[in-house]
Amino acid sequence: MRKILTVMVFLSLLYLTACSGKVANNDQSGASSKELVVVDYGGAMSEAMQKSKYEPFEKENDVKITIVSPTDVGKLKAMVDGGNVEWDAVVADSDIALRLEQEGLLEDLDFDIIDKSGFMPELVTTSSIGNELYFTNIAYNTDVFDEDNHPKTWKEFWDTEKFPGGRTLHKSPMGTLEIALLADGVSPDELYPLDVERAFKSLDKIKSEVKVWWDAGAQPAQSLATKEVVLAAAWNGRVSAAKAGGAQVANEFNEALAMADSWIIPKGAPNKDLAQKFISFVSQPEQQAEYSKLIDYAPPNEKALDLLPDEIKENIGRSSKDAENQITVDIEYWAKNFEEINEKFDNWLLSN
Repeated sequence: MRKILTVMVFLSLLYLTACSGKVANNDQSGASSKELVVVDYGGAMSEAMQKSKYEPFEKENDVKITIVSPTDVGKLKAMVDGGNVEWDAVVADSDIALRLEQEGLLEDLDFDIIDKSGFMPELVTTSSIGNELYFTNIAYNTDVFDEDNHPKTWKEFWDTEKFPGGRTLHKSPMGTLEIALLADGVSPDELYPLDVERAFKSLDKIKSEVKVWWDAGAQPAQSLATKEVVLAAAWNGRVSAAKAGGAQVANEFNEALAMADSWIIPKGAPNKDLAQKFISFVSQPEQQAEYSKLIDYAPPNEKALDLLPDEIKENIGRSSKDAENQITVDIEYWAKNFEEINEKFDNWLLSN
């Protein structure tokens, strides 16, 4: 009997050992033990980021990136205030990033590991660094206007006699007030602080020709393509995408307004050290150049421009010719003044 019990115990031990071995093998199946939650705006931008930035980082660092879209600033604030942060690295508009920093809702970036050399200084703060550069620029329908005969300045955009037809403008004061002042003759180096009342008077002159006040980036290109309007203040990448899809639209980069979004880390992020490493990686010129090869947005790291062919630099508005007369939007000004000016802008839209 004891022999039988001994054999049974021995067999039981063999079974348990085999099972434990299987568990160990499952743990080493190749799945990453590290996870990073990254938040971006979704769509084509997110797809390009996955190929040029996220997937290379995963492979190089044995990390699984979980993507959440779109960026929700209200949710980020609630997470930080509630002490229950789920996100690690977030893309946000650069002016919003600065506001969040000023409210104490972000981790400081570690510039001992993040190389900020080559970055536009306007897009580097204590808690943020530029992700992509895009433009609010003149766009036009190429059935109505050709390459030689279309508005090339905002003053000409305002000239409804020389260039007749409906317009579309962004339903936001940021960028819209700047182009209104440029149209009224203000020099680019004298834009800030904005003369808000002068901007509204300038907008009064063209308000009747603005057929669409857009609040989604795809709208201007769609309105141009259907000839609902013939001229637009639009985001360059959306126009480029529509053109690639066969729409009769084009960008004009003279007097374009350079705007950006930036990388941030919410205060209390669960994997903030890994997030610092991630932001360091995606800020490198090589990753930024690869991104601009996939989508028509420019790298804020100007070292990446040296890695791009001339054709792409022209498509993203960063040729030497285009760059001469472009204006960088002052994010510090808007971080401080947006709420007050936006209220005035909304009231102006509702007025006759």
